[in-house]
Amino acid sequence: MLRAAGAGTTAGDIGRQARGLGLDLIMDPVMNWYPDREPSPSRFAGVSTGDALRMCEAIGVTSLSVIATASSDVPVPELAGHFGRVCDRAADFGARVHLEFMPFTVVRNLRIAWDLVRWAGRPNGGLVFDTWHFFRGEPEFDVLAGVPGDRIFCVQLDDAPAVPAPGSLREETSRRLLPGDGALDLGAAIRALHRIGALNWVGPEVISPELAALPVPDAAALAMHRTRAIVAAALAGP
Repeated sequence: MLRAAGAGTTAGDIGRQARGLGLDLIMDPVMNWYPDREPSPSRFAGVSTGDALRMCEAIGVTSLSVIATASSDVPVPELAGHFGRVCDRAADFGARVHLEFMPFTVVRNLRIAWDLVRWAGRPNGGLVFDTWHFFRGEPEFDVLAGVPGDRIFCVQLDDAPAVPAPGSLREETSRRLLPGDGALDLGAAIRALHRIGALNWVGPEVISPELAALPVPDAAALAMHRTRAIVAAALAGP
């Protein structure tokens, strides 16, 4: 967005172009949504929440994702209030807000993320469920069974080896596998999501250098083919 603005293309221009193509836009991710003394080193943290939300409004996004940092000065239960305020601002322009849990952040698992969304109590606030984050963190299927399916706004499918590669999870998350190429029990996750009615907006999120090296149309087609195939296989089983 900032690069586009530097080239003379405004947020409004981008929104109009997308709508002209029949596309909805999502802002992913928004950071800085709660106060911390130490700024995040993430490349996504260079934009304030206020500026990010103004961009979202100008573009006309239908939804936006928020992610947490690896450590925080704010006690985790207090994050619910900050999440609620982001939801209130997004409601001003008709957008939903997805909170994404990641095992290397303070919102490290589904249990914490669902607690925050539940405590915030905003109708436009929900969750992103990413299979890589679920299995590499704490894959608590009992927690998943207790989450209302309509509060999971987005499901992202990706795979990984059974044992994490040497190095940090943050490093490994940039070397994900296409659905079906790894050893995660994606079938069990898909069936659990289906049982609670959460398979409403499903797509791939395969962050990998191999996929990035392909032409964009080829990478998109391959990732979507694998995603559709593994969902169909999971739901065709017993």
